[in-house]
Amino acid sequence: MLRMFVVFLFLASTIPAADRDWKDAAGKTIAKGEFVAIMDGKVCIQTPEGLGKQIPLESLSVADQQFAKEAGGEDLGTIEGTLDTETIGMSLQDTKRKQEATATAPKPAKAPNPELDTGEEVMAEISDATGDIQVKVKDERDQYAEYKSIVMFDFESLWDAEHESRYGQIMGNMFWMKFDRENKKKYTFVIPESMIDVRSICTLKGFHPNPDTPLDKMKEIVTKDFNSDIAIWGKIERVDKDVLEIYDFWMKVVDFSVDPPKVIYQVDKTRTDAIAEVTGIYVRQAMEKLLNKKARTAEDNAKMEENWANNPNLIVGGDFERVQNGIPVGWETHCAQHREPIGRLVKRIVDPDNPKNHILRLEFDADIGDGFGLMYYGKPFPVEEGATYRLQIRFKMMGVRSILFVKCYDTIDTTFRPTADALKEGFTDKLGQQTREVYRSQQNLFRHPAEVWVTHTEDFIPRHTRFSPKFGRIMLYGYLGAGAIHYDDVVVKKIKDADPEELRAKVLRHSLDTKVTLQEMEENERRGTDTRDKIQRELRDGPTEDKTKTKLK
Repeated sequence: MLRMFVVFLFLASTIPAADRDWKDAAGKTIAKGEFVAIMDGKVCIQTPEGLGKQIPLESLSVADQQFAKEAGGEDLGTIEGTLDTETIGMSLQDTKRKQEATATAPKPAKAPNPELDTGEEVMAEISDATGDIQVKVKDERDQYAEYKSIVMFDFESLWDAEHESRYGQIMGNMFWMKFDRENKKKYTFVIPESMIDVRSICTLKGFHPNPDTPLDKMKEIVTKDFNSDIAIWGKIERVDKDVLEIYDFWMKVVDFSVDPPKVIYQVDKTRTDAIAEVTGIYVRQAMEKLLNKKARTAEDNAKMEENWANNPNLIVGGDFERVQNGIPVGWETHCAQHREPIGRLVKRIVDPDNPKNHILRLEFDADIGDGFGLMYYGKPFPVEEGATYRLQIRFKMMGVRSILFVKCYDTIDTTFRPTADALKEGFTDKLGQQTREVYRSQQNLFRHPAEVWVTHTEDFIPRHTRFSPKFGRIMLYGYLGAGAIHYDDVVVKKIKDADPEELRAKVLRHSLDTKVTLQEMEENERRGTDTRDKIQRELRDGPTEDKTKTKLK
């Protein structure tokens, strides 16, 4: 179990240290580091970078196998510990109660052994401590015995090999972080300490699974090399090098602790219209299956549709029927990156197909379309973190492409002083605040047919690991070539409230790419500051009284 590796590092001080090049049977160096222990048929080492790594014993050369056995002795995975006959057979709760009672009871003074010198006494104490650690190893195994262990692999992505986009690693990281968050709310699965451990073993074994990997091969690797029950793996490939959103996607979630293996969730080759489908549909469904969460029911869907029909539109002026000083109500006075006034590139016009209706027209030449493109923002509308919203828009592309962005923002305290116009636009609540984009939903309108009116509908959920999205804006964007785009009937409605439990369980951290929380970072910074201040005081004033006494002794 990868979670047990911390025990190996603790034991390192009791084992002969030796930096070593670890080689396979062919004499090729496959790892470098200091021997720590043998556990479950694997040699555990600490690399020069300070990382833990496990190497299957049988994959090493005869000389390295012999060295490991002589240095580590008995396999820690087979050691039962120093449990007495009373403890054997007791429940985990009874064992813990006994250990707590023993810990609080007065301990008899240990008589010095005249046959041992000081160094031997220390080694004897280390031996006793090792026995205690072995008990803890077994206790931890018992504690987690009821939970299945799960290992998530990086997805195969041939695009990564050429472009280093790391789409495959993103998928592995995503599943690891999702289970890490779930375990913080309620312990569900035993997971690897990090994806670094998974990648190290895969590199060592030369094993990189894909949808065609036979289940018997997967079972061998998952159960023997990772000591795990369930595996998640798959493949993600970009279809068009010029289009960021369309992918072919495969995924498998299989339980190998039963015979025959049970396929929990599977996606055979499917083509996405937007990258958001990967997480919004497939990853969500896989997590629901694994966590036995109730999938969205027909009743839930009916309620969302009822809210869609009855709740108010959060977009002011989404029909472009009202103007003020020539500007569509609810939309900005300027457009494009260079902030050009409305009237040339962006303008409100009469609908050529319906003289009683007004629409918005974006029109630009190839210099703009093949350059920065043309963007136009709506004014802010309120959002709630974790709630589900639905956006709908009618549009018509003529010779160019269009994307719609929903950008959501939080306000942060700052020394920044917003202008009077920014305050008037509603981008800040008060002086001394600045807005920051913390969520974005990219909705690819270009995947729909051109030259005809199309209605696009898509749901989104504003979330962030550190901030709380408070308001959103629509950004209409046209690009690629010369032409025009017509827009009408922009609607955003809340169709489902946020889950209060999910918000309460939120652990603040900078991004999805790290598991280090803001609280941990602040605590580390505080400890570092305290240590620095203490060192500076000692350099200035000399050692403290306690330290002086210690030196005199």
